[in-house]
Amino acid sequence: MATTYIHFTEEQKDQARRTDLRSFLLGQGEKVERSGSEYKWNHGGEKITIRGNLWFNQYEPDSGGGDAIAFAREFYGLDFPEAVKFLLEQQGVVILPQKDVPAKEKKSFALPAKNEDMRRVYAYLLKARFLDREVVNAFVRAGLLYEDSEYHNAVFVGVDENGIARHAHKRGTYSDSGFKGNVDSSNPDYSFHHIGKSNRLYVFEAPIDMLSYLSLHKENWQEHSYVALCSTATYGAMHILKTNPQIDTVVTCLDHDSAGIEGNYRLKEEILRIGAYTVIAEQPRFKDWNEGLKSEHGLEPIPGTEHPGLVRMKTLCQDLAIAFTDDRCPKYPLDELREQYQKLKQLSMDRPMDVIEQSSEMAGIAFLLGRKQFASLEKSYSVQQYEKILLRLYAPHHDKIGYKARIAEIGERLEEIGQAFQKNEILPESAQMEQIKNTLSLAVDCLRLETYVEREQLEMQRRESSCQTESSSMAMQQ
Repeated sequence: MATTYIHFTEEQKDQARRTDLRSFLLGQGEKVERSGSEYKWNHGGEKITIRGNLWFNQYEPDSGGGDAIAFAREFYGLDFPEAVKFLLEQQGVVILPQKDVPAKEKKSFALPAKNEDMRRVYAYLLKARFLDREVVNAFVRAGLLYEDSEYHNAVFVGVDENGIARHAHKRGTYSDSGFKGNVDSSNPDYSFHHIGKSNRLYVFEAPIDMLSYLSLHKENWQEHSYVALCSTATYGAMHILKTNPQIDTVVTCLDHDSAGIEGNYRLKEEILRIGAYTVIAEQPRFKDWNEGLKSEHGLEPIPGTEHPGLVRMKTLCQDLAIAFTDDRCPKYPLDELREQYQKLKQLSMDRPMDVIEQSSEMAGIAFLLGRKQFASLEKSYSVQQYEKILLRLYAPHHDKIGYKARIAEIGERLEEIGQAFQKNEILPESAQMEQIKNTLSLAVDCLRLETYVEREQLEMQRRESSCQTESSSMAMQQ
């Protein structure tokens, strides 16, 4: 039966599932309290524990809990598509309904039929992509790479612990084809991968990236583990970590662009939620690892691009460390922060320059309070060291929350800092360092608000300029 429905891609569903519930609730005007590394939200008589995009009911730990979609369904009374749409809209994603399209039946997973030979796949991978023949052959011999018979796509197979195929990613082999996609009903836990015996796991966006990296780093590559996520979701990496206890170090190797850089941060955050892993980002010199192979073969590579948020934040952190020296520290910095926050709350986006000035001042006072806390531990740092300390506290993938949520986030952190000072406890140095981290995170939160307002102003100016250009064009046509 035909019906009106909303179609979501797997990436959109994953994006909705990954919604940070603390930021989401703050954006809805809800109050969320920190409790160690987690957050608590009181819903009527229920106490809900929040950890990133995950939640559970303290009183019903076995039955009440799940991801962000389950949260929206449970507490907002939405069905699955309504929950996905609602969560995406909170992130600024516009979803359009599609009418009179028959609902599709879910297919069972099946590998595409194999071609009799791999002539086109070998030509594409070796000549167009410059992959190393020995690396490619290793995956062909393992039955993890072949050519399909219908379209001559390269098929990258992911198998489970028993060697049974559970996932397949297809890549077009014609030079002008950008086709790529996962076979229907692929299990994302088993995306294209190799398991070695060492303690290292390398994570990539796509199979071509993974094989390109191996071609560039051939020596003893079989010793380590590698996974291509084949989507924006992180299931493949998480499953390998859960089933391979020898791995304690993860190297994230996503693209050298804004999306890849944010992906590295997001992946690190999700990995550290499930265990005390060492997570390192290894960035390709050019846009991706295959561009590095092209460069080695004399072709002009596509350059990498930096994340604009990181570039701007680095400048702001440096300016902060230079401008706010100890002689500018107020006698009672915490009281001053509270006063400045009340002023900030009274402002709105209608007065962007005032918001920028106020948030910058708050960032400076929070930074000075952090310096004062460091001094109590007899620690002192240079401007360059402070810049690095502050920049490490910035996560660009959290930049998508709105104005009200940012203001609420600043207030929440300030309240937490105040509560810690009121306890007046004698703490070990490790606990004091955590308090300092929280204080400096407040400074970074204020700088993030500043960059958000700057971006919104630039976008408004762009739209106004576009409207003026369009109006001028219409006037000329008349």
